Amino acid sequence: MVSLNIFQYKDEVKRALLARKNDLDLEWDPMVASWLAYAFVCENSSHSLLLEELSQCLEVWTQREDVWQSRRNIGPLFFLVWLRKKQGIELEAIYAEKAAQMFDRLRLNVDEKFSPFRFPEQVFLIALGISTLERDELREQCAQILASQTRGALARQIVFIAALRELGKENRLPSAEPADVTDVLAQLWWAERYGEGTDKHLYWSRFEGIADTALLDRIKEFDTRRVLSEWELAMLYEALIRQTSQPDPMMLFDYHPLHPRIKKIAEGDFKKGNYFGAVFEACKVLEDYLKQVSDSTRIGVDLVKEVLGRPDMGSKNFSAPPVKINELKKESPDFISQLDEQRGFSSLVTGVFLAFRNPKGHQPKDKTWVEIDPYEALDQLVVISLVIKRLQKATGIEP
Repeated sequence: MVSLNIFQYKDEVKRALLARKNDLDLEWDPMVASWLAYAFVCENSSHSLLLEELSQCLEVWTQREDVWQSRRNIGPLFFLVWLRKKQGIELEAIYAEKAAQMFDRLRLNVDEKFSPFRFPEQVFLIALGISTLERDELREQCAQILASQTRGALARQIVFIAALRELGKENRLPSAEPADVTDVLAQLWWAERYGEGTDKHLYWSRFEGIADTALLDRIKEFDTRRVLSEWELAMLYEALIRQTSQPDPMMLFDYHPLHPRIKKIAEGDFKKGNYFGAVFEACKVLEDYLKQVSDSTRIGVDLVKEVLGRPDMGSKNFSAPPVKINELKKESPDFISQLDEQRGFSSLVTGVFLAFRNPKGHQPKDKTWVEIDPYEALDQLVVISLVIKRLQKATGIEP
């Protein structure tokens, strides 16, 4: 089970990003500014004040002619192409042409030690920009260069393959085990950004195991832990945003305080992807439990009516059911409200059998109308869990 508080950790990473942004006022660095802007784009707000400020600073920076002469600037210059598209800003033809010329000049020395095409933090920004330009030849040239450079440390390979993915090229992710913090972080980022065929739960578990070995903020005192770079922080922030906006079902299953009996019976099927079976087994537990607390031999809806009372019972035809969800005393001034809750709970449990159990008990799971995804399965398990918790509270009997 992943116990890392992802929402809290996301806030901590955002504070670290903001601190790095403030550092730009003291020492301007277009690479840092680009990765910070990338992180803030991931918030799905292309017009946030933070992003606007960084975008404007990058725009001003590009106006200097000497900027186009330094090879270190190619990543940020291409990144701005991508950022402008994200913000709905039309790219000037002269800008695209200057960027293409810079690319042509630098691709001739790809194998040089300090070529920008050798650094993952550069190539991903370059690929983002080129992916938005309608220049197929440039895209192919870039893809060929990156494919020839996809080697080395695991994190480096992952970022290069991600850059190729942005250019429309499918490459298999390396299966090597991570060797350090950056490897773990890169795997996690890939899993959240591209997702398919990956075990997000595994990568989050790995990250949780090394999270304390990485520092988000620069500190003055001595510390043996490594401070994450801006591009690493940005990738981590994107992973956190994607996870909190569309949580991994396996992590949700682990996090949610389902009734222990429901969690135990459903876990195996759920984590194998058999969501249909997980809910069906939970429904069988509920039915068995209703029989246990009432000694009834009935099944399904008839069992619910016998144990909890008929959903349509009123004060005039009231007869106390074997299991009462509340005091349910006729002499109580709150009796009508108590009766409403009892009737409502009976209706709820009846609905569980009609809507959750019966389709799974009587129809094959490959029928499209009875299929459920992991999120719907979780919703149904939560309802069943709630029912059993209330029954246990009312009866004092463990299922």
